[in-house]
Amino acid sequence: MRRLPVLLLMLACALPALAQSQPSPSQPTSSTSDSAAAQKAKDAKEDEEEKKEDSTTNARLAPGGVVAGGRGFPLHIQVTIDNTVGNGVFAPGYQAQPSWSSSVNLRPSAMLPKPADWFPRMLLSGSMTFGVNNWLPSFTNSDTFDRQITLSDPSLALILAGLYREEFTGISFSLIGQATAPLSLGSRQQNLVTSLALAGQFMWLAPDTPIGQFFVQYTPSLRGSFYSEVGPTVACDTPTALPPQSNGTQPNTGLDDLPIAFGRSEQRLPNGDCILAGRQSMASLANRVTTGWSLDAHNISLGMTWAHSFLRPLKNDPNLAASFASGQNFAESNSGFVAYTYTVPVDFNLFLSGGIFSQQPAYNRQGDVRFPFFDFVTPANNFSGAFFDVTVGI
Repeated sequence: MRRLPVLLLMLACALPALAQSQPSPSQPTSSTSDSAAAQKAKDAKEDEEEKKEDSTTNARLAPGGVVAGGRGFPLHIQVTIDNTVGNGVFAPGYQAQPSWSSSVNLRPSAMLPKPADWFPRMLLSGSMTFGVNNWLPSFTNSDTFDRQITLSDPSLALILAGLYREEFTGISFSLIGQATAPLSLGSRQQNLVTSLALAGQFMWLAPDTPIGQFFVQYTPSLRGSFYSEVGPTVACDTPTALPPQSNGTQPNTGLDDLPIAFGRSEQRLPNGDCILAGRQSMASLANRVTTGWSLDAHNISLGMTWAHSFLRPLKNDPNLAASFASGQNFAESNSGFVAYTYTVPVDFNLFLSGGIFSQQPAYNRQGDVRFPFFDFVTPANNFSGAFFDVTVGI
């Protein structure tokens, strides 16, 4: 698609000359070996352009987070090992909230065959993350799943890389569609059926210069979520009576028979579960801007995201109303990162990345906008931190 205008222009310019230089039967025609050589040179040029686009990005910047180009082997996989330390570790005195998390992300991908020469590259990419939420829990920030391996929702994305390219400015556009499956505990408690997302990525890549190459990306995305219930649910049955204690045996405390939650009659469902307090996110809109510089194996990038989440409206039931409940049906958040990535000179994709990040509500209690790249004001919230990633791609 991105080369179609150029091909049409070349064809229009070549038609008159072709008509005038049409060989007569007595004139020799070009050999098939010349045509094959020309096609081979064209394919090599396209491969070089695609490799250039991929080599100037990394897993954090490529369309859909996948680095796979050229006409090589169509199957690829990326493994990213991440370690993150929250800034709550450095909070003063009793405010300290130590946080250290680790994760392993698996991202297999397959390059699909083009249905036509003018069609863009198509990548099918999956993603799944296994992680440990916190290795350093304390009495102030302990969580149910600390030091336990948790599973994220697996996702599957279709990426149309380089769907269109504007030749004059060099701006390229890629389209990404994604769907997730609710396998994580949080999604199952939220009764999520699936979420669907659509994103467009605009990228401008400056020409090579002796001091490196600059790039700018803008990625708007829209996500919709679908649920089987109108809120998160847990079991809230009435506890059973304790059996009498038997002589010579340990007493039955009955703790295993206690419900996870006690609910009011308005929260009780016919199946015995209760709807918990909380608001489901029905849709979200995010805008991300990333810029950076790369020189040989070095890459410095800076990015910021501003997101709006549209929540399910509150149920109009006075028995469930609270004096502090807000009628606001949306929430805002921002995030940012500053990262350095080193591409290790090996025969496969190997990236070492480190930097700082922040992800938080967009406004503080005073209504002021939070600084998007690092939280210097309330470190005990662990909104910010530092990370180190190792990404291997084959």
